[in-house]
Amino acid sequence: YEALVGKMVLEQSQAIHYFARTPKKSELGNIAGFFFADFPYVDEDGEMQVADLFAVDIDLDTKKMVKCKFDSETLNASEAFIFLFYNTISAQHVKLHSYGNWGVNIDDDAMEVNPFLHTNSLVSVIYNYFGFTSFPRFFEEWKKVGLLSKDWDPRAFTDTVKHGVRENIWQHAQITQIVPYSEFVSFITKVRAIFHTEFKKHKHLFPGINGEGLFTGTVLHSLDHALMDWNVEDPLWLDVSHPKYGKMAEIGRIVKVGFVPEVPGYYFHHKFHGSGHPFYEAVYKKAAKINKKMADNMDTCICR
Repeated sequence: YEALVGKMVLEQSQAIHYFARTPKKSELGNIAGFFFADFPYVDEDGEMQVADLFAVDIDLDTKKMVKCKFDSETLNASEAFIFLFYNTISAQHVKLHSYGNWGVNIDDDAMEVNPFLHTNSLVSVIYNYFGFTSFPRFFEEWKKVGLLSKDWDPRAFTDTVKHGVRENIWQHAQITQIVPYSEFVSFITKVRAIFHTEFKKHKHLFPGINGEGLFTGTVLHSLDHALMDWNVEDPLWLDVSHPKYGKMAEIGRIVKVGFVPEVPGYYFHHKFHGSGHPFYEAVYKKAAKINKKMADNMDTCICR
């Protein structure tokens, strides 16, 4: 679990919570601290609570957790994993969905100028509706079939999502310090520059679109899903029997199986590669030279 926790903060969007690292040749080793202030979670009664600080230290050489604190409580790696996965699917990942709203345009003028963008915008809007409005409605059925505890309050999940969006984006200018230790951060920092350069060239094809919103709702969102799927190979790693944190593990298992992987059977094109669109193809061509596996998983909309 120590290595898994390392992946959860180094190889997903939670990397933005990197705060600082130990000085060179420190007696403590090459340690990076990831801090999450005002950290929302769901307790054993199925209610949302907010901790002052969740902090995890990662050895950057081994990429493994060395310590995790949850306010005054020390967590083991299995417990830290529950918290980090729940935070991913509730308070953290939803920021990408929210920011992605600035990268859509469903107006008729967009359809005339760029029908591919218009289609992708419609998909993103409906998926955001599914994720926030529709998702909590499934809780009662999941309780009936034994996947969730009877006292799991869906409002607690919704409240966690709202809290995450209200908390906004953690300031992360120093994230470049962990580029040598994170495949994801290395890829994103390079591709973001490529993306915005190409966006300026093709801006006439994107009426009413904010470039950073488009980048977030496409590249960042899709790769956060892909990395969640790759990092958490088995949903049973989430310990639903934990007396205090098991409820977060319960919903985590459901999301990992049913909402993280790519949905089969799309009847529309949703990848940068093969889109035939000059902007997306230009970004993909350069991104693939950096990391083809990640570039191949860049979606052109929010579609999971």
